[in-house]
Amino acid sequence: METYLEIETLIKRIFNSFRHEVEAVLDKRLSGSEYRVLSLISSGLTKTSDLAKTLDVSASHITAITDTLVEEGLITRHRSKIDRRIIELRLTPEAESFVKEIDKKKKEMIVKRFAVFSEQEQVEFRQLLKKLADGANK
Repeated sequence: METYLEIETLIKRIFNSFRHEVEAVLDKRLSGSEYRVLSLISSGLTKTSDLAKTLDVSASHITAITDTLVEEGLITRHRSKIDRRIIELRLTPEAESFVKEIDKKKKEMIVKRFAVFSEQEQVEFRQLLKKLADGANK
């Protein structure tokens, strides 16, 4: 039982540490959820329903986040040319630059964090994380 408590404690420490580092990278400009939505829009998800499904949250939650992002001038809403009932979300040029900058900083942070592992350990760790993640979906 002690092993499980130690694993839980270590996971919480790592998660909190990563969360704080990402918050520092975001420089209090956006919440983690707001950034995640921007990042997903940047990767091609443009519909609220797709964002909600990917993030496993309600559509109303995504609407609240996107309302804030529209107010801040980071995204725009457009009617689909294919189906006028669908609203597509797009990043503004400012948001595109911001996402690229943050992605670069996050990558540097992760590379620095994982430098404690050898290349072989990184491969094994990735495999173990994938196995753990895949097992959670069963």
